[in-house]
Amino acid sequence: MPQRNSRIQPNFAHAYEQVLQLADFEWDEATRQNLHVYRPRHLLLGELVDRHLSGRREIIADIGCHNGFFLRLSNSLGFRRFMAIDFFELPPARSFLRGLTDAEFHRRNFNEANFLHGIADESVDCLVSTEVFEHLFNHPLGYLQECWRILRPGGVLPLTTPNPATFANAVRLVTNRPIQWGAVAFAETIKLTPEGLPAAMWDIHFREYFASELETIIHKLPDVEIVARGYIGTGTDPQSSLVKRFAKTIQHAFGLGRWRPLCTTQYWLLRKAESPKKG
Repeated sequence: MPQRNSRIQPNFAHAYEQVLQLADFEWDEATRQNLHVYRPRHLLLGELVDRHLSGRREIIADIGCHNGFFLRLSNSLGFRRFMAIDFFELPPARSFLRGLTDAEFHRRNFNEANFLHGIADESVDCLVSTEVFEHLFNHPLGYLQECWRILRPGGVLPLTTPNPATFANAVRLVTNRPIQWGAVAFAETIKLTPEGLPAAMWDIHFREYFASELETIIHKLPDVEIVARGYIGTGTDPQSSLVKRFAKTIQHAFGLGRWRPLCTTQYWLLRKAESPKKG
């Protein structure tokens, strides 16, 4: 197992706190709140990449990068080139890519086949896919295969997607409430463009996957190693109620921040084997 560089992860956590204090959030306080809430997930991904990625750390790509926040932090993990990939590009004033040296934006529709065309095979050291898989409707396996194509042998792919197997969803089911985001919008939305191409969408969860289903899908990738997997709970925004902040503090203090029934997110760290598997 690759040895973890103990210097980098504290730098990543420190960089996270620095970004949270940026005055840039004056234009979007909701983003600051989200980054507080999802801090446990982001810090976990940074730790997993640091611990398990061996060899060069030249290029990191973020699929569904939104405002480029994770890429902004990735230079503290030793990466030098940053590839932001999304269909919805934010203006520079609202992007964390601003001022990040060697960052490039690629506008792509993840529902289209070969959506990473033009990016060379096995050219990326780390490819991040957080909370994208549930938004895909055309060919989710094809999305993973295209991501896998550009990942180098030995490279890692941190993947997160909602965890549907929670107490909260059980309560929603028995009280006749939807358990996925965008259920009504799903019925209202046309999925194809006038040209017959799949549309790009971000506001509908077309499918949330149980871990057993996702594991079956993942094993269809060639030479895949599941290095780490599990569940992660959310943190709290300082503006949340005292009761909610206390409950979250207790959850994480007693180790329940990784207990499936209370965690909204499942995570996977995939690594492409450096030597093809036999048979």
